[in-house]
Amino acid sequence: MMKFMTLICASILLPLFLSAQDGVEPIEIVQKQLDTYNAQDIDGFAAVFAEDAEVYSNLGDEKPSMKGRDVIHARYGEMFKNNPQNGSVLKGRMVQGDYVFDHEWITGREQEFSIVAIYEVKGGLIQRCWFVR
Repeated sequence: MMKFMTLICASILLPLFLSAQDGVEPIEIVQKQLDTYNAQDIDGFAAVFAEDAEVYSNLGDEKPSMKGRDVIHARYGEMFKNNPQNGSVLKGRMVQGDYVFDHEWITGREQEFSIVAIYEVKGGLIQRCWFVR
């Protein structure tokens, strides 16, 4: 009976402890992602993504265009190198639970454009991201 009670208590309290321990709100993680993106700090940028994070180029894509922090690091690192004036201006933001929706204006590339990025944040890291073009 004692083992059963311990198991029940652990299953109730552990998720609360883990949430409080990482203690970082999704909006803070996404803001850090935006700040490191604009600073072209590739190491800081990649660090806010989970090891197995998925990035979808378009909302509705069945397969991610990037999977894993290493791939994200390599792809964005190349983009930063090729576009040293690249930046994102936040036009609007909404938060719903673990999801952050950013409306951004991208500059410093061949052409400026508007995009909506949807970030799913769990455990203090971006797990998945979708873009609406």
